[in-house]
Amino acid sequence: MNATDARPPTKRFGLQTLLTVLPVLSGGLYVIGVTYQEGYLAGFGVENSLFTLPPDRLLFLGLTSLISFGIGPMVYGVLAALFLIAAVMAALILSSLPTVQRLQAKLVARLSVKPKLGKVAPTMLALADRSEVLYGYVVGISAVTLALVLAAVFSSRTGSQHAEQDIMKWQEGKSRTSTVVIDGEPPLRAFQIGCGAAYCAFWTGSEARLVRHEQIKRLSTQPKGSERGSEQPAASK
Repeated sequence: MNATDARPPTKRFGLQTLLTVLPVLSGGLYVIGVTYQEGYLAGFGVENSLFTLPPDRLLFLGLTSLISFGIGPMVYGVLAALFLIAAVMAALILSSLPTVQRLQAKLVARLSVKPKLGKVAPTMLALADRSEVLYGYVVGISAVTLALVLAAVFSSRTGSQHAEQDIMKWQEGKSRTSTVVIDGEPPLRAFQIGCGAAYCAFWTGSEARLVRHEQIKRLSTQPKGSERGSEQPAASK
C-alpha cells in the first residue's frame, strides 16, 4: 500500500514539471526566433515590422539559432568538463601522499570540534524551510530570465553575422541569385532577403530594395555557383 501510494504523487510531479517547462521552452524559442529575424534583417538594413513570420516559423528559427550559437559554448563546456576531470585526478593523486594525508587528518580534527549551542526554536525551523523554498523560486526565476536575455542577445548577433555571411557569399557567387522583373524597369539581379505580406526585400550589392508584390512581373532564382549575366533575363522578358 505504501509503494502504490507513493507512485501517483511522483507522476503528478513529473506532469506538472513538464507542463511548466514546455511553455517556458516554447516562449524562449519564440523570443530567440524573433530576435534572430530582427538581427538578420538589420544586417541588410531592413525594417523587421514589414516581414512578420508565423509562430511555427519563428519557433524553427529559434531552434536553429539556438543550435548555431550554442555550438561554441558547448565546446567550452566540454573543455571545462575535461579540465575538471583532470583536476579531480590530480587531487586524487596528491591525496595519496603521506604529507597531504596528515594535513587532511588535522583539518578534519579541527572541523569536528563543534561549539555547544541550544536547541533551535520550531518557528525558526519553519522560517528556514519557507526561506529555502522562496530562495529556490527566486534563483529559478532569475536564472530563466538571465538565460532568455542572454539567448536573445546572442540570437540577434547570430542573425547579423548570418546576414554578413550571406552578403559575402552572394558577392563571391557562392549563393543563390534572384532575377526580378519590376514594372517599367530592366531586370534586376539581386539576393532575395525574404518576402512578407506586402513586400519582398532584395539585396542589390550596395543597398536593400523593397518591392511591392504587385510591382513584380516575374521572379526567378538561380542556384548558387551559377554564372551571372544580364543578357538571358533580358532576352526572356
